[in-house]
Amino acid sequence: MKNVLITVKTVQVNGDDKEVLELTSEGRFGEKDGAFLINYKDSMMSDEYGAVNTNIKLSSKGVVTISRSGAYNSKITLEEGKRLNCVYHTPFGAMTMGFFAETIEAGLNKNGGSLVLKYTVDVNKSQINKNEIYITVKDVK
Repeated sequence: MKNVLITVKTVQVNGDDKEVLELTSEGRFGEKDGAFLINYKDSMMSDEYGAVNTNIKLSSKGVVTISRSGAYNSKITLEEGKRLNCVYHTPFGAMTMGFFAETIEAGLNKNGGSLVLKYTVDVNKSQINKNEIYITVKDVK
């Protein structure tokens, strides 16, 4: 794992409402057993309940796992064209949510690169929003 600069742009659409969040953070990036690993502290999700660490794994088969630990704990698995459930933990309690990955565009190599995720989120099979995440990994200069 090496030190990198990570840029994350999140676009969240809920009906007519659209929210765009951007984060740039130092983090770690590497490759292990054919999978790419990205790790950073997510200041967008950190609040009075504490920090949130985010780990993203892109497997050699194109499956993405996003694990968060700290104030908000979750493990989301995204596989293009499939709907998968996960339990999302917050300081207020836990809930089961569904995630349908519409698009996973991986442009990562040993030097960094990009990862684009487009997916919907549902609760009780009722869609609550659409998310797009654009991740760029660059060497720290």
